[in-house]
Amino acid sequence: MNRHETLAVPEEGLKFAPREVKIETRADGTLVLRSPIAFESPEWSILDFIPEWAEKAPQRTFLAQRGGDGEWQRISYAELWRKVQSVGQAMINLGAKRGDRLAILSGNSIEQAIVMFAAMSVGVVIAPISPNYSVMPGGLARLQNIATLLRPIFVFVQDSETYSSARTIPELASATWIAADQRAGSVSLDSLYLTRPDSEFENAFRSVDKEAAAKILFTSGSTGLPKGVINTHKMMASSLQMGALLVAPREAPVQVEWLPWHHTMGSNVILHGILKHGGTLYIDDGRPVPALFHKTIANLREIAPTAMFNVPAGYMLLCDALEADQDLRVNFFRQLDRLSYAGAAISRVTLDKLYQLAKQSTGRSIPVMSGYGTTETAPTIATTHWATDTPGELGLPAPGVELKLIPNGDTYEARVRGPNVTPGYLGQPDLTSAAFDEEGFYRVGDTISFFDPANPSRGLRFTGRVSENFKLANGTWVAVGKLRPTVLAATHGILQDLVIAGENRHSCAVLGWLNPVIAKKHAANADGNLNCDPGVVAVLQQYLRLYNAGVGSSERVYALTLLEEPASLAAGEITDKAYINQRAVLINRAAQMELIYSSEPCDQVIVI
Repeated sequence: MNRHETLAVPEEGLKFAPREVKIETRADGTLVLRSPIAFESPEWSILDFIPEWAEKAPQRTFLAQRGGDGEWQRISYAELWRKVQSVGQAMINLGAKRGDRLAILSGNSIEQAIVMFAAMSVGVVIAPISPNYSVMPGGLARLQNIATLLRPIFVFVQDSETYSSARTIPELASATWIAADQRAGSVSLDSLYLTRPDSEFENAFRSVDKEAAAKILFTSGSTGLPKGVINTHKMMASSLQMGALLVAPREAPVQVEWLPWHHTMGSNVILHGILKHGGTLYIDDGRPVPALFHKTIANLREIAPTAMFNVPAGYMLLCDALEADQDLRVNFFRQLDRLSYAGAAISRVTLDKLYQLAKQSTGRSIPVMSGYGTTETAPTIATTHWATDTPGELGLPAPGVELKLIPNGDTYEARVRGPNVTPGYLGQPDLTSAAFDEEGFYRVGDTISFFDPANPSRGLRFTGRVSENFKLANGTWVAVGKLRPTVLAATHGILQDLVIAGENRHSCAVLGWLNPVIAKKHAANADGNLNCDPGVVAVLQQYLRLYNAGVGSSERVYALTLLEEPASLAAGEITDKAYINQRAVLINRAAQMELIYSSEPCDQVIVI
């Protein structure tokens, strides 16, 4: 049976496609969701837009980054195209062949963008890798695993000395190193700029195979060794095309973004989206953590973005800054037309605050949108092509995507098929085979459900990672992905983030981190230790007891402990994108978790 549900929601400013979904219902209860919007796989690759914008807007800034003197360094579209041709030809001269691989060890930069686009232009597959693996304790073991799979012929680094430890890995040491600086042992990028492109580059550029691999993106490896996700030119183009069919694209967008290019959102959506639409990307040297967010704020004082993508933790910090600084608020919202987030549910407090601040500053409604995707889908699966009004919305399937929902208790396991889905994992055929079902649908590993089963056009919501969900001692399943944002919202912003404990225990408990800005408003002594402040403790107890009164026994919070140490990137507790790794936190903070369930009273445990 097919059902066609339609609900169009007009919005100010942006032009959104109507909220529509087709649903095929199978005899076993499986649902297959599709967008009714026609989709044709694009004939172009993202590389085609480099010469196009070099001709249309040669002097327009493509990328800007802070230099050592704090001033913005810029590269225009014309200069980008010149340097891409030169570096691409230089790689050919250095022996590059189609299908060879380039490892990138350093973070976002103008130089990295040039090298990435140059490599892809001549058929070299790029592999941006988290810089943390080269510079943080324990990271080299992870980098060794990646290098064994990748076996690159080129390595690019921004700074030779910073990443010199990676040369201890034989598969990297044997490659030709290209560096943005001029140190012995590396080929200087500046020297490659002097190469004169000839017919070899032109032939390679014109013959890029859209079905071939363009880049390898490595998963975080939070549940095992990193997996190298093959991204083809067709995958990446299809993902961008899907988004453009749902939200009318704006020419020459301006964004200030920190998301790393070794993640699918930072590269395939933000960087590639800016290039496709001839925009300008200011590389943000800040991060959504208290110690570094001041850099983001400094950048936003100077640059007024037309759109922003961030994680919920970043928006929480941004709201605090915008409330405290009217000049910042005016500049930030001046030409903004959308705010987007993904990867984790935004809190009700943060969502409401974003809408409130935008309305106060501009008198107009600026939509907050969310999305759902994976590295394996480049990353599009679903999006809210409307102004989201409820935390946890995933939206509806994008055009060209088939989303299969298999009944799993009171929710559904998600699987996806489409032109934006990876052909598999580099050098791991067993994992590739296991990742797809008998119909060729990629097993996402998430559970999702409808907000309103009677009205599917209302959209989907995230209910958990299959690997994170657990059973209580009484055999009741706990959907962590659903419970975590609900409990977080119940604290009204006092908790900045949290994880859910309780596997094989009698009830659920919470390990959380305070949001100091909001916690101080409730503190008896704002200058003391907020984690044990009686005012903070009392209001948390009040909020969570109120929450407990409205939910079933399997969702109630028995106790809470507040963590002093922030989530550790080195220990895998937090990702490069500031998402909390639930399982890693519970393993690393086992002692605190045991205190919660101890029969002995403890002043570090807040009993709810």
